Amino acid sequence: MVTIEHALDFLGRFFEHHDFSQYSLDEPFPDLGDLGRNSFQSTTDRIKRQAKEENLTLRQVALRAATPKGVFVGTPERVAGLIQEWFEAEGADGFIIGSSVPGGLADFVDLVVPLLQERGLFRTEYEADTLRGNLGVPIPENRYTKARAAVAQP
Repeated sequence: MVTIEHALDFLGRFFEHHDFSQYSLDEPFPDLGDLGRNSFQSTTDRIKRQAKEENLTLRQVALRAATPKGVFVGTPERVAGLIQEWFEAEGADGFIIGSSVPGGLADFVDLVVPLLQERGLFRTEYEADTLRGNLGVPIPENRYTKARAAVAQP
């Protein structure tokens, strides 16, 4: 869902807004020397290293940079398994779920959450009917009610 022009522009941001449109798309990733050292150095070093090690073309590098694939991609069983593995290894104590494809969040809720519930890793019911109640945060006393009560007492 990303055009190559947008991918090249996105890739250029890591490399000090370098214009990658000047290179052939299907040739090996260009040797950029120190370009990228003054912006996202660890990212640009990784991109250069992977491009060289995997003999990637500029097109492949640009599309990979513009459409990154996360670790938590795959079948519902694989995603639930990875979440369980990370949680049990104390690699994470919570996850932020997002999706860049239509229906992705619904798929997660409908397909992955039931697996996590079966494994005892995701609640099946809530303790309260408000966020405050589920977090165990008490309702603060209303300052106006408190002031009226103070005035009413002799």
